[in-house]
Amino acid sequence: MKFLRLALPVVLSYLGLMLMGFVDLLCVGRVSPLAVGAVGTGNTFFSCGMVFGIGLLSGLEYRIGFAHGARDPKGAWTAFVQGLWISLGLGAVLTLGLLLVSDWFGSLGVNSELVPLASVYLKITALSLIPSFVFTAARQYLQGRGSAVAAMWILIIANLLNLLGNYVFVLGNWRSPQWGAVGSAWVTVVSRIFMMIAMLACALYKEEQRRKVGWILDRNMCRELIRLGLPSGMQMVLEVGVFALATILASRLEPLSIAAHHIVLNLASMTFMIPLGIGSATAVLVGQSMGAKDPRAAARTGWHGLKIGIGFMAFSCAVMLAAPQVLLGVYSQNEAILAVARDILFLAALFQLADGAQVVGTGALRGAGDTRFALIANLCGHWVVGLPMGLWLGFGIGMGLRGIWMGLALGLVVVAIALLLRWRLVARRIVALESGPI
Repeated sequence: MKFLRLALPVVLSYLGLMLMGFVDLLCVGRVSPLAVGAVGTGNTFFSCGMVFGIGLLSGLEYRIGFAHGARDPKGAWTAFVQGLWISLGLGAVLTLGLLLVSDWFGSLGVNSELVPLASVYLKITALSLIPSFVFTAARQYLQGRGSAVAAMWILIIANLLNLLGNYVFVLGNWRSPQWGAVGSAWVTVVSRIFMMIAMLACALYKEEQRRKVGWILDRNMCRELIRLGLPSGMQMVLEVGVFALATILASRLEPLSIAAHHIVLNLASMTFMIPLGIGSATAVLVGQSMGAKDPRAAARTGWHGLKIGIGFMAFSCAVMLAAPQVLLGVYSQNEAILAVARDILFLAALFQLADGAQVVGTGALRGAGDTRFALIANLCGHWVVGLPMGLWLGFGIGMGLRGIWMGLALGLVVVAIALLLRWRLVARRIVALESGPI
């Protein structure tokens, strides 16, 4: 019951984050296929920067959860403050990096029709990177202490603002010009700034440690958080990066294939948010159990999270296979796009279980303090096995988009198997040691 009390609002929070991208894609899909491709391409590059930062900040889940389990509120607050400092520094560097990358789209082989609009879209959304990181740090502070409801409600309100903004500025209602992809970018920035301010307010409300400890930069703890989070950040970049590279490769194909790729990728990303939230809650509760010196509870929590995550993805797989037309029809009514997307959605359905297993397994390992193995598993599974296979199938023997997605599916299966085996080993080891994190 404790698991569900934390996991449900965390899952809804992650769904809320993804729902913004869904609404953006849905609205620009009513404008033109070119706008869909531009938003999808811009978001692909933005996501690489954002997930690296979120991954780097994931060290907070372990550190704050452990401190909460050990009844150390000062330690939890100090970790949160260092998370804010890391958010500001890293956010500034990555924002500059995205602004530079936006000028290189042409040289990366992106379809020349997409380059101007995708470049502008990325430059605007890059401004929301720091707000996204600060929001994440504040959310993880409250989540690590067992409270995720505030983030859920903030994201509900932010999604309503995003929906209203898209209705007015993207689609051109209420006498507003139809700004399309550019309007979508500005609405996203404003929504994320709201999320940052509201989440900070919740984290700071009646916080006694703010007055006792303050906002001092602790370089030693910053280094510890970076040491914990860097493998997670790199692991998430490797995972998202392989899909980003697949998007770049798909952008060399005809516009219909590009649009179909972005639609299926967005739908698969929506279902992925559920086990991602379950994995995050698993990391927190495993960390709390480790901090409370109860490794048996930590092991049970990890397996419990895996069962729930894989169970949901089995349901997701069944729905995708049973009702592809209904799911894809939400995004577009263009029959040519839907015909390509249906073919790819079948492959996305087949890797749902593997996707759920690998993301919850990563969370369970992170809660136990093991962040390096997921990095190695993603490097080998996606970049040594999945990507080369996708390149060979997609371009070597001419299967196109279908071949690219077959390679992505194979990579996910390899990663999932490796992480399940690793968690089995770690769970046995922490119970046998009856001591702190490995």
